[in-house]
Parts: sequence; structure tokens; C-alpha cells
Amino acid sequence: MHEKNKDEVVYTLKDTVKLTGLSVDLIRLYEKEFNLQIQRTEGGHRRYNKQNIDLLTEIKKRIQEQNWSYKMINQWLQGEIVPETVEVQSNLEKKVQSLEEKVQELLNRSEKDEQFQLALIQRLDEQGSLIKKLTEKLDHQDKYIENNLEKRDEKLTSAIREISDTKKLIAAAQENLDSKPKGFWSKIFGG
Repeated sequence: MHEKNKDEVVYTLKDTVKLTGLSVDLIRLYEKEFNLQIQRTEGGHRRYNKQNIDLLTEIKKRIQEQNWSYKMINQWLQGEIVPETVEVQSNLEKKVQSLEEKVQELLNRSEKDEQFQLALIQRLDEQGSLIKKLTEKLDHQDKYIENNLEKRDEKLTSAIREISDTKKLIAAAQENLDSKPKGFWSKIFGG
């Protein structure tokens, strides 16, 4: 540490390494990559002031902790990007990722629902087939019963006619017998 004047303290590269936690190579890379204006002695040795130390520390923080790219650091140094914008962008990226996960979950559910619906449709088709077969059997049984009832009705009607005809014949025969003159013996015995 050297004093340039009473108000400004300057640090050597070695001191700056200790204060920032950056390696010598990384400090030099940051100086070159981000076009940092660092004071030099007449002998060409670098001298860092408090603002340089703070800036290097802030760059390190944004790169290592907030995952900023070199391009983003350059934009920030040029005033083109505001730290809040990066935070908002990071939050948006998280929300987008969350939404993508939800969309994937919904797609998976949709696929499961579709499989369920297909299985349900197949089951309903099978039941429809079974119902159709049972309906055909019932129709066949109805026709069979109807035919048998018609035959039975015809037989009953025929049997009733025969009985009626037989009764008529018996009645006619009885009448015939009753109308015949009574024979000798029936007159005597009251027959």
C-alpha cells in the first residue's frame, strides 16, 4: 500500500489480490476484457485505488454469484444494463422454467387422460358388443316364445273346437235318442 497523496490510497497488484480474492491472471484479464483504466507508475507498475478495488470486487460478485456473462458486465459498465434488469430477467427465466415444467406436467396428464379415455372407449365398445349380442338373443327368445304361444293358442283353439263339436254331437245324439219312440220295455219300466 502506497500513498499517492493524503486523500488517495493506492494498492499494488499483490495487495489487490489479497483484497479482492482474485488471482493476478484474473485481475489482468478483467482489466483487458472490461477496459478498466488502472493507474501505472513511471516504471509501468499497476496501482489500484479504492474505486478500482470496489469495481473488481463487484465484477467478481456478478460473475461468480449472479452468473453474469462478460457481455452483461460490459453492458453494465457502459450503463446499458441495470442490475435490477438482470434480476428481473433471472426471475423471468425461473418463471419460464416453472411454466415449462407445468406445461410438461399437463402434457403428461393429458397423455394419461388420453390413454384412460382410449381404454374407456375400448371397454364401452366391448360392452356395446355384449349388449348387442344379448339383445339379439333376447329377440330370438321373444320370437321363439311368440311362435310357441301362437302354436299353443292354435292347439287350444283347435281343442276347444273339437270339444265344442264333440259336445254338439253328444247333444245331438242325446236329442236323437230322446226323440225316438220308446220301446215296449222302456214304456213299462219307465225308461
